[in-house]
Parts: sequence; C-alpha cells; structure tokens
Amino acid sequence: MITRDGSTPRSLSSITFPAASILLVLLLQACTTPPPTTTKTTLPPISPDGKIHLVLGVPVDADSTDDYLIVRPQYALSYNRYRNVANWVAWNLTRDWFGNSGRYSGMYLTDSTLPSEFYWVTHFDYSYSGYQRGHIVRSKERTRTVEDNKSTFLLTNIYPQKSDLNEGVWFDFELWCETQTMGRNKELFIVAGGVFSDSSVTIGNGVTVPDSCFKIVVVLERGQGLADVTENTQVVSVMMPNRDGASRYSWETYKRTVDQIEASTGYDFLPLVPDSIEAVIEAK
Repeated sequence: MITRDGSTPRSLSSITFPAASILLVLLLQACTTPPPTTTKTTLPPISPDGKIHLVLGVPVDADSTDDYLIVRPQYALSYNRYRNVANWVAWNLTRDWFGNSGRYSGMYLTDSTLPSEFYWVTHFDYSYSGYQRGHIVRSKERTRTVEDNKSTFLLTNIYPQKSDLNEGVWFDFELWCETQTMGRNKELFIVAGGVFSDSSVTIGNGVTVPDSCFKIVVVLERGQGLADVTENTQVVSVMMPNRDGASRYSWETYKRTVDQIEASTGYDFLPLVPDSIEAVIEAK
C-alpha cells in the first residue's frame, strides 16, 4: 500500500518505542472516554384524537348524506362519496406542527379507512389528467413526525388542482399562514375545501375537480380557542379559481367574506362561534 504522499507506510513494529507508547495511550483514551451525553427531546403536546381541529365547530350543510366525517390526529374532514373528494378539511396550525421529519416520498396514498362501499381513489386517477395532486393540508404544515407528514398524502386530503393554482397563489397563501405561525407565533384554525357545480368535470374514476378552492383562516393568539373569538378577531378567507392564469394576480385579490364562501358552498362555517360574533366576523 502507498500513502497519499507516495511513501510506504511502516508497520506498527517498526515504530520506535516512544512513538508506540504515545499511540497506545491514545488508543486507551479513546476506548475509555465515555460517549457524550444526549438530552431526550419531547415533542410538544398536540391533541391525539383530533378534536383540536374542530374547536370552532363542524361545518354542516342541508344534506348530511354526502358528509362522511373523518377525524385524525392531524386534521378532520368531510368526505363526499359521490364526488370522491373532500367537501372540506379543518385543521389547527401552530409552530409546533412544523418539524424536521421531511417530505414523504412515494405514490400518493389510497385511504383504506373509507367504507368498503365507497370508491377508493388511487394515485393513478390523477395520471395524465392535466391536474396536479394538490394538498389541502399542506405537507410542510405536518412535518412534526413522519406519520404526520405521510397523512397529508392520503388522497382524501387531495384535490385535482391546476398547476397555476397549486404552485402559485394557493401556495402564496400557505406561506402567509406559515408566517403567522412561525414568525408571529399565532394559533390558526383553518378550514378549506372546494366549490363545485353541476358542470364540474371529473378525472379518473369519477374524481370531481373543484371549480374553485376556498380557505378560511381564523387568527388567534397562541393558546387561545373558541372562548377567545370576538368581533375583533382577524379572519382571512379566500376563494381562488381552479384554472390556468389564476396566478396572474396576488392572493389578496381573491379575498372573500366567509358569508360569500358559505353562499357558494352551502356550508355553515364556524358554527360554534356565538351568533352575534359570527355575524360580524363572517361579513368582514
């Protein structure tokens, strides 16, 4: 063997006695030095049963037959078996939900928790459709654990979205939400979903494409909840068209009142907020 400088290395027996002694001492020290101590990091407590995502109430409409409720530790949703997508998804967002687990890599996941009589959407229902698999709960917003992040890739948390929406203004508004939590340490309660019509198209095996996508964000101080919602509570809501060219405008262009979104979807949002307060904040 030749060393990097081109010389031939000496065997241990050829090393002079003092050098060998020094080497022996170093080896003994390496073997006896205790490993560095580590402090176990505990994850911040987050409700394991998912009730935290429905603090402001379960959105309802006039027809409950197409509302199959799923409550997970990561989010809650109403699934429509006839459209094969969610009606809405609700979730809590604080800085505690962000972590270092990274983004799941692989095909999007069929949700096998659905009843057997439902159609179970697959990754391939979106293939060659002209639509992206758009997250409702953003992947990065659930990076606290590997399991949290993987849950966002279940196809019950996905909409067919045009790339101009998914990677454009929808993403811009997601960044705004991230700033509220990571930058300002706010507590957000979010509900998002689709706006559909009789002319809504489908892809794959009957996966309905929303005409528009909405998101309602109630902004509170960290640790606050339903009892802290007042007429002065900040509520930011948007409704964005699911079509090419949506990103020619800023996300602020698509601001709508909650009342307008309710009129477009037929759902009553924030139902646990007292009526007198709800009437004010939903009309802003």
